[in-house]
Amino acid sequence: MELLKQELHADRSAPVLRALRDLDLRAESIVEVDAQHLFRLNGIDFDAQVHLPGIGRVDFLLNGFLIVEIDGYAFHSKRADMLRDRGRNNSSTVKGYAVLRYMPEHIWFNPEQVVSEIRAALASRG
Repeated sequence: MELLKQELHADRSAPVLRALRDLDLRAESIVEVDAQHLFRLNGIDFDAQVHLPGIGRVDFLLNGFLIVEIDGYAFHSKRADMLRDRGRNNSSTVKGYAVLRYMPEHIWFNPEQVVSEIRAALASRG
């Protein structure tokens, strides 16, 4: 990444440099990168790939209480995956977190709903 940034010094490199500044290498999938972009475009602050004690790693944590998970089919389609996800959801609720879960199609084809639901959840805790 640093080598790439060093090589981009021409006048026309500004858009690429801006995109690289926004690139978060902690994302584990393309849809998480798309979600990050959606959040940034809509002024939603987030932390990515956060480890929460007793819960595990979550895709996004917003305002310290709202967990947003992006559930792609490849990693959430088996029964064991579903059991793990339900256990993590329940642990999150017991520990006082709110959880919103989205499929890639939500991020790609209905981003307005995603943003609206996130804003409503954030507003619920002021």
